[in-house]
Amino acid sequence: MKNNKLVVAQIGCGKFAQSQDLPNIGNHPQLELKWCCDINAGHAAEMANKYGATHSTADFNEVIADPEVDLIKIATTHEVHLPIIEAAAARGIHIFCEKPMAMEITEAYKIIRAVRRNNVKMCVDLNRRMAPSMHALRERWLRQTANPQHQSWRYIETTRPMMAEEDCTNLLINIQDESSSYGMGHMDPLYGGGIIIGESVHWLDLACWFFAPQLPIEITAWGSSRLSHGITLKFNGGDSATLVFSNSGTFDYPKEMYQVSSKAALFQNLFFVENRYWGMPDAQPEFFPLQYDPFTREVPEQGFESYMKKYRLHTERAGDNLKKIENAKPLMVDKGHVGMWNGFIDAILNGKPSPCDEIAGFMSTYLAQLAIQSIELKQTLPVPIEKITPVFV
Repeated sequence: MKNNKLVVAQIGCGKFAQSQDLPNIGNHPQLELKWCCDINAGHAAEMANKYGATHSTADFNEVIADPEVDLIKIATTHEVHLPIIEAAAARGIHIFCEKPMAMEITEAYKIIRAVRRNNVKMCVDLNRRMAPSMHALRERWLRQTANPQHQSWRYIETTRPMMAEEDCTNLLINIQDESSSYGMGHMDPLYGGGIIIGESVHWLDLACWFFAPQLPIEITAWGSSRLSHGITLKFNGGDSATLVFSNSGTFDYPKEMYQVSSKAALFQNLFFVENRYWGMPDAQPEFFPLQYDPFTREVPEQGFESYMKKYRLHTERAGDNLKKIENAKPLMVDKGHVGMWNGFIDAILNGKPSPCDEIAGFMSTYLAQLAIQSIELKQTLPVPIEKITPVFV
């Protein structure tokens, strides 16, 4: 540490690093950005100048060799995660890695071994599990399952025991996207691996976090492993999660919606800005602030409809170049990126568990690979316990 701050190096300075990592590092009072590293040396120097780093380089080994570096954030293409992680772990540097942690299972195993042998902390940026609205949704669901509350008018069966199917929970994850939002690098089998590996690891991880300590036991997938697809994941307690991912949608409507049905109640998350609840007495909606909101004066209200008003204002001013205005004046819901940073820094400084450790990173990669196999074989596949609870010597 330097001046009671963790010294950070950003490895990979592309669009995501500029929209999340570099601003979040600069905003954290216990972090000091020293390095910007990118395969484009000129771009690395430009980002260092913009975000206040004192050093830049095109060689990650130069970063790793710096004895002052306490923590790296990796936002490179997927295929180079392993060598960077192994080199950093060997030097005792903590690692925050963009998803997916790895594209292949053997790579994931090697990462787990490197992190654990060198006793460093690892966090994988599967950020949805740290979104404030998702934590509130899960907490409300847990309260309902522990002590079910129902509307007075609801008919309750009292003449027979509840059937097993009636006592289970289903999480429905609906993702609608524009195919043009992903560069062709996401489709390259060597660099991106397709959308299930590159994106759906988010929601596979979210389902595992939501239903923990249950473990997944079965997976069924359909569609295309490259683009639009669906995945159903079943857990050993009887609960299930279903992901429907469509690449033929439009960003005129929010990308992500979540719905939980359980104990004669419905719990709904509307794009991280509003939670709605049905079936329980006095259930009131909850509203959540955006991560970036340039329209608080024009639209001071919170919630889903207010977000839609703000988004329309945002796009109307963009003309034909939305990316340009997004970079200059972003409008962004809170998907948990800041929460993941805060949780990981707390884990490093105070000896707490990582908010999304190497096993969680492995699990999402393993389930994504199983989903791809399920699509190819057109069949349901088991999730063996020995695979998802690996033992390392």
